Amino acid sequence: MTEMKALGAKVFTDRLGKTLIRVVGKPRSLRFRLARDTVGVMVIQALSMGLSFVISVVLARLLGVREFGFYSLAMSVLGLLVVPATLGFPQLLVREIAAYRVKGEWGLIRGLLRFAQSISLLASLGIALLGGLVLWVLSHRFSGEAVRVLTLAFAALPFWALLQLHGASLRGFEQILAGQWVSTVMRPLGFLILVGAAWVLLGGVKDASLALGLHIVAAGIALAFALYLLRNQLHRSVLSNAVSQDTAVWTRSALSLIFLALLNLIPQHAGILMLGWMRSPEEVGLYRVAYQSAFFIPFGLTAVNIALAPTFAQLYAIRDKYKLQRVMIAGCAIASACALPFFLLFTIKGAWFLRLFFGEAFKASATAVAVIAGVQMFNALTGPVEILLIMTGHENKATLSIGISSAVNLIFNMALIRIWGVNGAAMAFAASLAARMFLNLHFGVAILYGQPLSRR
Repeated sequence: MTEMKALGAKVFTDRLGKTLIRVVGKPRSLRFRLARDTVGVMVIQALSMGLSFVISVVLARLLGVREFGFYSLAMSVLGLLVVPATLGFPQLLVREIAAYRVKGEWGLIRGLLRFAQSISLLASLGIALLGGLVLWVLSHRFSGEAVRVLTLAFAALPFWALLQLHGASLRGFEQILAGQWVSTVMRPLGFLILVGAAWVLLGGVKDASLALGLHIVAAGIALAFALYLLRNQLHRSVLSNAVSQDTAVWTRSALSLIFLALLNLIPQHAGILMLGWMRSPEEVGLYRVAYQSAFFIPFGLTAVNIALAPTFAQLYAIRDKYKLQRVMIAGCAIASACALPFFLLFTIKGAWFLRLFFGEAFKASATAVAVIAGVQMFNALTGPVEILLIMTGHENKATLSIGISSAVNLIFNMALIRIWGVNGAAMAFAASLAARMFLNLHFGVAILYGQPLSRR
């Protein structure tokens, strides 16, 4: 151990070490911690997106366009419902647990965790039961396969919701990498392992229902591991077993954040759902591939958002505007540098990429990929401006941006999907995200360079 410490000291005293210190800061410094967390989250995020991409490729080839369309529809419904099921608690847990730890309010940490988990579990079960009832009443309007996959999507909802809460809680304890791992990597990794087992035991995954069932098993395994990590973290860092409640404040904050999250769902899922309603399952599958492929572009931005969110809140609390500006500029630079190679790939060689990984039938998504890639590059250039608004208490401004963006998305989808199908959905998404980024950038500049900072 002594030799390892001596080696570590030598690394930071020679010329290479001095260069590293200039770039990332001294160990335990703010710059060093941000660099470590950002790089770590990028690695985990890249792994997560890679796993999602591999899942799409594997299922697209195993299921075919029609069954993959059913699978995509069910996953979109699940992604839509998990937001009201979590009721805005994920971001609230990150922000409030970090604040309570600084103040030593251990009872409020335990109280918030119990409150968030109980309410989210009740909400997810209620939504699942209500969705199942509606599906049963309207079952005559859907095919048998559609009914089966949607039923499984409702059954998966409590697992998805609790997994998000546990991952957010770990990030609130500054266990950013562990929180990201359990919430974004373990489930898709477990799913791929289960698909491999199904291939050996059953000869493959031949329908969307089996794919959804394997997702539920993988989510259950990931949730058990997340619960284990969170309990260990509570035992180590929460210095009291007392439980305190501040439910009025938590409820107000959660309602504000859930409204923001619900609006955010519209541009994310409207294209797939409206294509399923107005066109065909085949076009749903084509758009899903285009949308998911282009989301390689902001993977750096997503990592920056996760790593910098607690720092934004801390610097805002102590009114350190200069450091806030520098962290924001660094975040923009990192997000843009990570986005550029993927942007060039999808705009220049999009058709080749789709044919290589998904098959000849999915080459029809090339134009949609290029359109979404262009607006996602702009998104990366603006940097972590939206998380800046949220972490500094300006949710109202972020809500206004998303509200206008969602209206643009719905209007353009209604008009363009009928005319251009998959490409129309891509254009609608691009227009709505561009509007959102322009508004967020306007508000973010006012916070960073305007009058003295103030909440709301």
